[in-house]
Amino acid sequence: MSTAATWVRELSPTLYWDTDPLQVDPALHLKSIVERVLERGHWADWQLLTSHVSSNELKELLPRLRVPPRELAFLEAYLGTTGAP
Repeated sequence: MSTAATWVRELSPTLYWDTDPLQVDPALHLKSIVERVLERGHWADWQLLTSHVSSNELKELLPRLRVPPRELAFLEAYLGTTGAP
């Protein structure tokens, strides 16, 4: 894992109870990271995520994310986008 990806280790341990966080590479697993933070993360996890992931990257992931409607609405509000018709 690159040193740029070490921020994943700072996420709440409960987000990766089933996976070794040292094996999580944001370049490969960004969708999964975003889904876990949205669904089970704390505010500090969200702040950490958004300090390392740009709004444009989140916008690109938005159509592929599999999260409940409430979390999707939060992300859309954060990004200033509207839901798909």
